[in-house]
Amino acid sequence: MEQVKKALVIVDAQRGFMPAYEGERLGLPGFGELGVDGGEAIVAPINALTRYFQAQDQLIATTQDWHPAHTAHFSDEPNFVNTWPAHCVAGTPGAELAPDLLVAQDDTIAYTFRKGKEAIDDPADDTSYTGALADEVTTAQLLPDFLRQQGVEEVVAVGLALGDGDENKLCLDSTAVDLNAAGFNVTVATDAVEAVLPENRQKSLDAMAALGIRLATTEEILNAA
Repeated sequence: MEQVKKALVIVDAQRGFMPAYEGERLGLPGFGELGVDGGEAIVAPINALTRYFQAQDQLIATTQDWHPAHTAHFSDEPNFVNTWPAHCVAGTPGAELAPDLLVAQDDTIAYTFRKGKEAIDDPADDTSYTGALADEVTTAQLLPDFLRQQGVEEVVAVGLALGDGDENKLCLDSTAVDLNAAGFNVTVATDAVEAVLPENRQKSLDAMAALGIRLATTEEILNAA
């Protein structure tokens, strides 16, 4: 029987979204710009999934915020709903993938997609959250179009960060929801994601499950393979 084509989509696992204490541990800049407490814990399960997808010759993609330095996405007085402290500015250390990720150590492992590259004047015009609007660095194809062209049917989504489980989706949940709406069978690896606010974690997972997105741990995903 022909193998179902799958993709591991690693969403915004960047230095800027990792906690500042992780940068202190590693002695590297760019961490903590918009740090998610506990974000460093997603690295090991993501690497386990990366090894599996490599071994199965399945596709791996990363998305990255790649913001201009001046945009209405940023504010000196952020409300943490649709304006944020400056983070993941294109070409800066904060925009780089977390260095302990296998995909950061070998840039041939994954296809790279970037988003949020346009300067906006109004947060209402912001399209930088969902990886479904991220484009591949060499072809400029949007992620869903690229996955379809590659014959992908199933997606495992991991990374940062989860929103509030209501209207305010952030990069991980908006990507998972949009890929699900685009017709892919999406699984979120629950131990390879984290929420900006811990109290919103389960609400966000439950909201995705209600839309038909599968929730599973990394171990469950690997054991079911």
